[in-house]
Amino acid sequence: MGGEGQVKEVIFRVQVDRSNIGLINAIFEGYEHVAIVRVVDKKNSIMEIYTSEDFKDIAEQIIEALKKEYSVSMNIINVVEEAQTP
Repeated sequence: MGGEGQVKEVIFRVQVDRSNIGLINAIFEGYEHVAIVRVVDKKNSIMEIYTSEDFKDIAEQIIEALKKEYSVSMNIINVVEEAQTP
């Protein structure tokens, strides 16, 4: 089989300032098909950004732009890459 038909999913787990959650959601929604964003821990303001391997670099660029251009406090906790069968 050799990995045929597998799509690699990339998950960025980030901690953000609670006041920036709406902005982060809006920015990623504006970049259709790049990523899906969800809050996984409201208390600690932890979000997960789901994307594919094909859009990983774009998602990283958006994260960096949010930090630089919008002064969003966003710390990447970890990045997980896993194969998904369609």
